[in-house]
Amino acid sequence: MFIEQEFYLWKLTYDLVVAQDFQVLNMSAERGEVWLEKEQGWQTHVIRLSHKQINWRNELRRDLEKSYRQLSQNKKLFRGGKVQFHVLYVSEYPPVEEWENVESDISSSQNNPISIYYMDDENKTVEKKKLYEAFQLEEPLIDQQVSESEMEAMLPYLKQQLVKKQQDQRRQVLSIFDYGKPQVTYFLLAVNVLIFLYIEWVGESTSVDTLIQYGAKFNPAIMDGEWWRIATSMFLHIGFLHLFMNMFALYYLGTAVEKLYGTWRFTWIYVLSGLFGGVASFMLNPHVAAGASGAIFGLFGSLLFFGVQHKQLFFRTMGWNLIFIVILNISFGLLVPQIDNGAHIGGMVGGFIATATVRMPKQMNKSKQLAALAVFLLLISSMAFTGYKGLFNNEKGFSEVQETQDLNQSGDYDEVIEITSETLADPGRYEAALLFNRSFAYLQKGETSEAEEDLLRVLELSPKMAEAHYNLALLYQQVGEEDKAADHAERAADINPDQEDFKELYENLR
Repeated sequence: MFIEQEFYLWKLTYDLVVAQDFQVLNMSAERGEVWLEKEQGWQTHVIRLSHKQINWRNELRRDLEKSYRQLSQNKKLFRGGKVQFHVLYVSEYPPVEEWENVESDISSSQNNPISIYYMDDENKTVEKKKLYEAFQLEEPLIDQQVSESEMEAMLPYLKQQLVKKQQDQRRQVLSIFDYGKPQVTYFLLAVNVLIFLYIEWVGESTSVDTLIQYGAKFNPAIMDGEWWRIATSMFLHIGFLHLFMNMFALYYLGTAVEKLYGTWRFTWIYVLSGLFGGVASFMLNPHVAAGASGAIFGLFGSLLFFGVQHKQLFFRTMGWNLIFIVILNISFGLLVPQIDNGAHIGGMVGGFIATATVRMPKQMNKSKQLAALAVFLLLISSMAFTGYKGLFNNEKGFSEVQETQDLNQSGDYDEVIEITSETLADPGRYEAALLFNRSFAYLQKGETSEAEEDLLRVLELSPKMAEAHYNLALLYQQVGEEDKAADHAERAADINPDQEDFKELYENLR
């Protein structure tokens, strides 16, 4: 009887949704058709349940092809595009023709696996067992020893409960994305902008000396015990464009993450990501560095953690776009040498682990959280020790080169001489650059003999440095040694013929 098959369909659907936690994708009581989804491991399963009588093999094939078209139209809803597709028919009689090999034909033609369950009155028990075994679920007892009047009475209740469950699932999804309000995000935006304006007021945000003075990541100072720079560098930015790009990213990522995780979790993730990224930068990057990039990439990491916890929802919403942006940013960073990849990648890894220490709201797991915290502390301690020992960051003297260049521009020549003289005791591979910066300071102070000594040593180390020849030419011109001045001016012009100052000096001296 028709009512028996309809009752069986909705009773089976009720068990899959309510007891087995399948998600309702689409449901049509009028057509007697339901689409369900379940994530099992890393595999997405989609089930189409239909109350339909199929009489002929070709009719079955056309219906399956139609189902595949519907599935393809909604591919973006499913992780990875490919899914394990299950089609279930509830019918009084089986098809007249043999139909079993249609399953393999359709799977090969569509290049996607399919499982067919044809539950006619004689095979309901066998096919139901096959379905539940495919998902490793406990098989329910569906009592059909009830009268037609009882079935008719129960059907509205079953459908109503399924509609209610579908609405609950949708509300649950919406609640995930609206758990908190982006209060700290706006606070961080304001703090970063105000600090930037203050730095511009008292100096220049592009000045290395100003950045170091106000807390940028400066490896020599950190190695001397100023570890607080790892934190303060998160709130400094180098120029307006740097500030704008980071604040733009913070606005969009911060609001999304704070809504997902709530205020205190967001704050925890942001701070720990910034610290982790800063220590990674200390380990890998010798440059003076500043910016919120490490913490912002940590927000990427927190969204990737959300993707691990809610794979279906992640790929149905932000998933592929987020992965594309992450890959684009990392690739861009690897191609552009000025970008602090240590802070970026370190921040993202740190953000993922920091998120694992607090997890998603209402998903607490103390053992996993403690394990994640232990991993975080172990990694950040190891990176700090490695950075202190200089195992990966052996660029001794580079930070001092940056700093003294900036100090020369600002006229702090005594400080340049002090810093370079101290660093030259162990300059690494930057001896020539340090000597050149010190020679410039000596020249500006009128100490020509010291400047000459430094410049001659620079040319021993780097004979092709046109600027050193040019400065020697100026020095010799100043003390009246015209022949030496002309010789070095000629060399400078030969090495760098595009530099007009070099050619002009040589022409004058010749």
